[in-house]
Formats: sequence, C-alpha cells, structure tokens
Amino acid sequence: MNLKLVTLVLVIILAVTAIGVVVYSNSNNNQQGGDTPIEEKDVTIIDSLGREVTIRSPVKSFCTVNSSAAEFFQILGVSNRIVGADSSIVEKIPVYKDVTNIGNYKTPSGEVIASTGSKIVISQSSSRAISDATEQALKDNYGITVLRLDCYGETMMRDIGELLKILISDKAETAFQEYKGLYDSITNTVLEKSKDVSGDPTFLLFYTSMSKTEGTYYSEKSELSRKTTAIHGHNALIDMGVTSTSVTAKPSAEAIYNFDQEGNLDIIILRGTSGKDPSVDYQVLLDTGKSIAGFDSMNVIQAGNIYVIHTEVMSGPRDYIGLVCIAEAFGIDTGLDYDQLTNDFNDKYGFVLDMGYVMAQFPAA
Repeated sequence: MNLKLVTLVLVIILAVTAIGVVVYSNSNNNQQGGDTPIEEKDVTIIDSLGREVTIRSPVKSFCTVNSSAAEFFQILGVSNRIVGADSSIVEKIPVYKDVTNIGNYKTPSGEVIASTGSKIVISQSSSRAISDATEQALKDNYGITVLRLDCYGETMMRDIGELLKILISDKAETAFQEYKGLYDSITNTVLEKSKDVSGDPTFLLFYTSMSKTEGTYYSEKSELSRKTTAIHGHNALIDMGVTSTSVTAKPSAEAIYNFDQEGNLDIIILRGTSGKDPSVDYQVLLDTGKSIAGFDSMNVIQAGNIYVIHTEVMSGPRDYIGLVCIAEAFGIDTGLDYDQLTNDFNDKYGFVLDMGYVMAQFPAA
C-alpha cells in the first residue's frame, strides 16, 4: 500500500471516528437535557398580572428572585437553566449554590444579571416582588425582562403552564404532568375526606413572621383562609366583625381574648417561620397578648388547639402537604401522613431541605 493510500485511509478513519464522537456527544446531551434542539420562535404568555409578554423561546437561561419558581425548575428537571438567583435562594437551595448570586430579591443587580448572559429574571407579582422602578431600570439599562410568575397559590398551576410555553421542553412537560397528578390526587383526597365532616368550627390563621409587635392574621380574603374553609370551618374574623381590604388583618389581642372567653374560638393555626423551632413561633403568638392577664391560658390554648405548620408546606409546590396538615389539625383522618409525603417529595425531586418539623401542636397533647 503506497503512502497516499495509507494517508487516505487514515483520514477516512479519523473522520468516521469524529462523526461517532459528535453523535455520541449529542446523544449524551439529549439524555441529560431530555430535549431535542428546536428552532427559536417568539412565544406570548400571560404573566401573573394578566399582562401579555412576548419572549424569544426556548429560553435557555434564567435568573430568579422567586424561590417557588426556583423549586419548580428543579421539579421539572431543568434546574440547569437557572444561571443566577437572589442571595436567599443561593443560600437555601443546594442545587443553586454555585449559580451567580444576583443580590437582594427586591433589588437584584442588573449588571450581575447581564453578566450571566440571561435576559430574563423571574419575580413574584406582589409579595416579595421586584418594584416597578427596578423593573423599568433593568429593562432600560440592560434589556432585561422581569417576568412576573408567582408559581404559588391559586394561580400556581397556570403559572407553571405559562412557564412551560417558553421552556419548550418535553422533559419538563412530562415532569409537570407527574407532579400535577400527585398534587391533584392528594388535594382531592383531603377534600373528599373532609366534605362530610359535621360542624362549623371557627379558626384563626396567624401570620407569625408578620407579628413582631402585634398579631397579624389572614383575613377571609386570603387564599389560605379559602383553602382552610374548603376543608372545614370558617374564619373567626368574620364573627368578630374584623374587616380588611387586604389578605391580612390586625385584630386587637383583647378582641381575640374576649372572643375566646365567650367560647367561640376553636383553633388557631400558625404559619411557622423557616429556620425556627415551632416553640418560637408559638411564643410569638403568646407575646401578642402579654399585656392581657390570662391570655396564655385561653380556652383554645387549654384545649391544645394551637398548631404550627411549617411555612414551606403552606405555600408553593408543597402546599398540598399543608392541606393534609390543616385537615389533621381539625381532627380529620385523611389516611395520609404529612411526614411521609414530605420525605417522598424530597426523595422524588432531589430536595435535601431539613425543615425540622412539618406540624407541631401546642400545648403538647
């Protein structure tokens, strides 16, 4: 075999090998990403404020200041598309510990967001949201779009549906359908087990992290109150004549004490604070009435009907577990175990969040 022929054979072998490597590499990438590359296109979605937003899709990189959205990216199996997050997300969610820290959730740095290459930052629409002024500055100075998708509460499923439109990911679609199937199954079980329970107890929903000096409670306008009512009972603020134009209200400790003394208050549910022992949250409730003699021995306390439910299951992707907790606090047997559900969630989606507790009763039964 002459030198030219040998050289030609070697070139052919190398070319075939290179093609094989490329094919293998692309195969691996598709397995990891779960999606076949598609041509970009403009997609219009509706954000949580009802606004139409047109985005070039699929979006390959996002920043976020919304922890619920960050968790859903992990649930959907596309956490690799988050390239920047606010400091609390970077600190608390391990899968994002190495992404770029874009600063405070209210005032993230446009310069740092731009450095990630992302043109999208996901924020909530009201609570813990980027201000309108910051949104405009990000747009004007860096060409960054603030996408307001709450990814929690009554619009949670709709918000994720809108997000999927710009992800354009078969893998994420499949993961979402699995999650939604679980969510619907648990929610329907709780409501089915609760529908024939007799009585109409009064409840209060205490917002612990907003009660530094006085009691803050969820009003009947709040989503949490509506969810609780759907399970059992009704919001005691209605009977107390406490009105509010917002989702929270601040009745006086004396009003609550008097209502309890009349034998009208059946249960108080506290939204526990992340990172704190439930006994600390219980003490916050007691401290709101420290100026009233006997507040710490109210009928509802003597009956052991104070329940602290961890904030992580009261809102966001785990809120179906919160429904199980609320039902159990009312004494309704759903046949479900909230601790097991929490462990199953962590195992399935790779979360390592150690909450310390899911629900605690005070005084201890």
